[in-house]
Amino acid sequence: MRLNQLAATLAAAGLAVPGLAMATNGMLMEGYGPVAAGMGGASMAYDNGTAALANNPATLGLMREGSRVDVMVGFVGPDVSVPGMMGTSEADAFYMPAIGYVKKQGKFAYGAGIYGQGGMGTEYANGDMAQVGVGRVIFPLAYNVSERLNVGGSIDFVWAGMDLVADLNGDGIKDINFKDDSDFTGAAKGYSLAAKLGFTFRLSDAVTVGGVYQTAANLPELEEAGYKVEGFDMPQTLALGVAWQASERLMVAADVKDVMWGSSMNTVTISNEGGLVAPFQQDWDDQIVLALGLSYAFSDALTGRIGYNHGDNPIPDRFVNFLWPAIVEDHYTVGFGYAFSKQSTLNAALSYVPEATVTGTGPMNGGMQIDHSQLNWQLMYSYTF
Repeated sequence: MRLNQLAATLAAAGLAVPGLAMATNGMLMEGYGPVAAGMGGASMAYDNGTAALANNPATLGLMREGSRVDVMVGFVGPDVSVPGMMGTSEADAFYMPAIGYVKKQGKFAYGAGIYGQGGMGTEYANGDMAQVGVGRVIFPLAYNVSERLNVGGSIDFVWAGMDLVADLNGDGIKDINFKDDSDFTGAAKGYSLAAKLGFTFRLSDAVTVGGVYQTAANLPELEEAGYKVEGFDMPQTLALGVAWQASERLMVAADVKDVMWGSSMNTVTISNEGGLVAPFQQDWDDQIVLALGLSYAFSDALTGRIGYNHGDNPIPDRFVNFLWPAIVEDHYTVGFGYAFSKQSTLNAALSYVPEATVTGTGPMNGGMQIDHSQLNWQLMYSYTF
């Protein structure tokens, strides 16, 4: 299939399947692709397949000559409760499909893919619910500047969908009420463009460093019938990482990422037929995310992985909301890769997110306790040719 035909197919599929989810570093996933997810999300400085489209596109320059197709599904299993008030959220299973294609030819690597970037979701017995999904159709290009240096970038078509039903006054009337019947789309939709620029540099035969800058995705507004949602944006990020091939079998990787929520998640304003319904003040803090992972090749076919990821809760206690409780911080991950042949590989990762608890301190949430834990997994089949 020619690249332009594949890109058109991916874009068409992506508009239909954005992948609603409860993400874990704020509204971002702790790791994109099971190779990186098994290593705590560390991904800046080694070849992790077409997940590079969502991580650092410069790592595509590290792949071997030829073509690669990855087909992936991710699962996010949140357990959210608001004891004594809302009870336990019934939204406990979210699926995120993804697909990527890359061709390495000479000094260039290029391709296309779809990745669910993240989001949030809750649903309570009284009917109050929120689902937010963000996805990207990504077109990367990487170039081998020299034997040591690779550069890469991407253009990202970003879309978001939102469902929201909420009784703001406790009077039994839903002051905000827009949703569709799909688990994969939101009734209110918006679109934007973003970009990434990254590099990898081999310091020695054993050590490679890498990094990426991703621009903000400023979604002008999400619209559904008479409703408009303004101020819901995805943040710019800056990440640096290192990969150390400690031995023929053992690799150690570590990343640090600055997720700049402070310039994107401030006040989300919802209006209906031009009239203000609710300003949801957020004022999230910037978030430093640390990721550490180990990869060990037990044999030519089997590779094991383990990792840890930490990002401080970016939501101030005075603004935390039971509809959007993206408060978890620690992630413990394991994974494996199994090569059936030189062309065919299966990778999987499991992420355990222990319970985080916050208590609201603001005038609208004072005394409200929110508990949130997760159990997530990712599975990917890869074929090279």
